[in-house]
Amino acid sequence: MPHAILRGETSIADLWENFEPYQELSGSEVLQLEAAFLRKDRAQMLVLALAIENGVTQRFFIVVGMKGQKIAIRCQQHQAFEKTSGVKLLVAQVVKTLVAAGAVVQKTNLPGLDAEH
Repeated sequence: MPHAILRGETSIADLWENFEPYQELSGSEVLQLEAAFLRKDRAQMLVLALAIENGVTQRFFIVVGMKGQKIAIRCQQHQAFEKTSGVKLLVAQVVKTLVAAGAVVQKTNLPGLDAEH
């Protein structure tokens, strides 16, 4: 399952307030982060994502939630989807947004992201 664990002063509410849709087009492939939804207690956010790759459309949620004092980013587990390179890229895009706001990646299995040692 594509995921990352981050630490830092960045809050999920700040990420939600500054959320901007993201789109990447390459030929017939489409990757999008469409909308963000903040839970009432502000401890979890869902990001609606769309990946169209090789003629297959996948719509899924990326979960951004507190795990103790850290922030965990992963795909929602209640939904069947293929963990394609596009799905991983979209999860990584959410992680990069948090890193740009000052968070530090502690652990990840996403390509292109370095975790601290």
